[in-house]
Amino acid sequence: MMATRAERGDQVQSGQQDGVDRGVYVYGIVDHREKLPDDLPSVGDGKEEVDLASYGKLSALVSEVQLARPLGTREDLLAHERVLDTLAAEATVIPMRFGSVVRTREAVVDELLAPHQGHFEEVLAELAGLVQFTVRGRYANNAHLREIVSEEPEIQELRAAVQGLPEDAGYAERLRLGELVNNAVVRKREIDAETLISSLGKSSAASASHAVAGEDDAMHVAFLVDREAVAQFEQSVDDLGRQWDGRVNLRLIGPLAPYDFLPET
Repeated sequence: MMATRAERGDQVQSGQQDGVDRGVYVYGIVDHREKLPDDLPSVGDGKEEVDLASYGKLSALVSEVQLARPLGTREDLLAHERVLDTLAAEATVIPMRFGSVVRTREAVVDELLAPHQGHFEEVLAELAGLVQFTVRGRYANNAHLREIVSEEPEIQELRAAVQGLPEDAGYAERLRLGELVNNAVVRKREIDAETLISSLGKSSAASASHAVAGEDDAMHVAFLVDREAVAQFEQSVDDLGRQWDGRVNLRLIGPLAPYDFLPET
């Protein structure tokens, strides 16, 4: 299958191949177009212009890269995302996986666009008029931990029992307390993510939750939003942010390419 963001195809190269020192980096696929926004960054040394390689009703966003220079710096990743997200602000875009490189512009057409023309056109039609926004939440000033202590009698009892004990005493109780708190945090995150999804459901077409890792992280949810409903969606985020003021700090990121909503292949 084609090299989407979720899969690397055989045509992807990661370095100098067979004496060839230049390749063509592929950012994503859009409906056929003749021009791109100005001042797009590019992966690699940043000096190459992002251009279009077109076939039928499709255009690929591409730029030349030096294969001798390994890709993968933070600047490369940011350039890849900025190209896609800049296009996503005005058009439907299928993001390719970071690091997707083919040998030549002709290979973009012959190995990517032509063989998968029907699939790409179906995906673009399915995602037409939709754009991704991501909402991240962080608990403010340990609000979730205070809630957990007040809501869980067993945690209250164990917490009181181990307070004042020497560090080498009450090992079993401390272990049990840690397990109870960790489990309660997981449940609270799940409930809060469900509240977020429910609150934004009327102004979004789909959602996708991600696991969070930070101690104070509350949620990380991607939403697929109709462009005509963006203002309503943003207002819903603001409303929930006011409701959760002092408890959860919400951060809205977007518009983005629909990274989390590509059809399974």
